[in-house]
Amino acid sequence: MRALEGGDFAEAERALGALLEGSGLPPGERAFLLNKRGVAIVSLGERERAREYFEAALAALPQYPAALTNLGNLALERGDTDQAVPYYEAAIASDESFALAHLNLSAAYRKQGRLGDAVRSLRKAQRLEGRFTWKPSKRS
Repeated sequence: MRALEGGDFAEAERALGALLEGSGLPPGERAFLLNKRGVAIVSLGERERAREYFEAALAALPQYPAALTNLGNLALERGDTDQAVPYYEAAIASDESFALAHLNLSAAYRKQGRLGDAVRSLRKAQRLEGRFTWKPSKRS
């Protein structure tokens, strides 16, 4: 994970691949590692190859919100909002508190011209992240 966070995506992919070679990983851990390997591969510019890892994460743990969101991101990057939106909506249905899916859904809605929906999704993401929330002062 350090390599991924540090921007050494080739090393991250190698290390994640080594971790995945071990058999008997619980489904949640396997999905997490597959998804992170997909993220490293996207960062190397290999989007179609990354898709395989996001889909493998879903095979390990159906409705895994991070993998659904990443598949939505790939569609959104291609300009295919009609494909991106259902991925984000599925991620949210799986985990209502997954703020990144709300944020990216907002971007997809905006590209579709659905400004009201975009604003609602953005506000939900902001609430989940704890930003821009009003807190009463002691005077209120």
